[in-house]
Amino acid sequence: MLYKKILKVFLYILVSLVMLVLTLVAIIYFSENGRIMLPVKQKEAFQNDNLDDFPPMLYVEGNKILQPSGDVIVLRGLMPPDPVKLHSKNKFNKRFFQKIKDSGANVVRIPVHPENYYFNKDYLWRYLVPAVAWSGELGMYIIIDWHYIGNIENNTGEKMPDIDIDAKEFTLQFWKQVANYFKEVPNVIFEIFNEPANISSGQWAKNAAEIIEAIREQGAEQIIIVGGTDYSKDLSWVKETPIDGENIVYASHIYPIHTNWDYYFGDIAEKYPVLITEWGFMDENRNTTDQYYLIGDKQTYGQPFIDYLDEKGIGWVACWFDNSWEPQIFQKDFKSYTNYGAFVMEALKSNK
Repeated sequence: MLYKKILKVFLYILVSLVMLVLTLVAIIYFSENGRIMLPVKQKEAFQNDNLDDFPPMLYVEGNKILQPSGDVIVLRGLMPPDPVKLHSKNKFNKRFFQKIKDSGANVVRIPVHPENYYFNKDYLWRYLVPAVAWSGELGMYIIIDWHYIGNIENNTGEKMPDIDIDAKEFTLQFWKQVANYFKEVPNVIFEIFNEPANISSGQWAKNAAEIIEAIREQGAEQIIIVGGTDYSKDLSWVKETPIDGENIVYASHIYPIHTNWDYYFGDIAEKYPVLITEWGFMDENRNTTDQYYLIGDKQTYGQPFIDYLDEKGIGWVACWFDNSWEPQIFQKDFKSYTNYGAFVMEALKSNK
């Protein structure tokens, strides 16, 4: 009898252990990148004990971005990969944001890829809340970039996410939630759609106005960034049909292949505030990329471009603060810089 009891207890323990292992395997399998993702507390609005010490809300007057004091601020900063990617590299932490701050950056642009937001229902609380908190505590502004690329009206584009929801519907859903959540947070800036593509300026302006209206209806008064057409390169349409509303900034993405800067964004900056929210080049590592539009160097693109922006008082965000996403600021070791990265770090010294 004793033997049977011992055997029964042993089998019970064995079955329990097997069930525990299977549960852990299932959690890891269905988590991000094989990491166990514990639940996060989902508060109804952003809270931080240091909120009063965050950088103050900026506003637009004429073609300038101003601080509450009335002083002009030129935003210059860096763009890391989506927080999900940073997490997979053990880089999603305040130390990493401190490195961005230490570079001289006064703004960080956080790309939110729609597919990541769609499949991770905790994304806002797991990633955006800490990113906003770390940025604010370190004295930086943060651009929340809704990283769609394509046509918002008909869901077309080579890089549109493979998710079961209409782009416009999801975009409005995202901004209603995010704007409502962060409406009282002064260092937050909203960039409504990363790169409109294969869409007319008229169609894009109409959709942008709807997104802006949805944000403002939440009570959020912070700056809203509207990108140009043709992958955010072209802002020429703003001259004839500017977006109606307050605190609107226009964004352009300019890479080495793009010329005629006056036409695409420079002339617009004479009347409206413009921010370059993506730029960069690949030099010594040019043979490793199939993104031909990134191939360039400091002499023929980097320095002339920065000089042009400085002359016009236009701010910028360089991408990517990473060792693999192109154009990379870091070498593969994530310590030394590429030629491009070294140039960016030098350019940011003026912010210190």
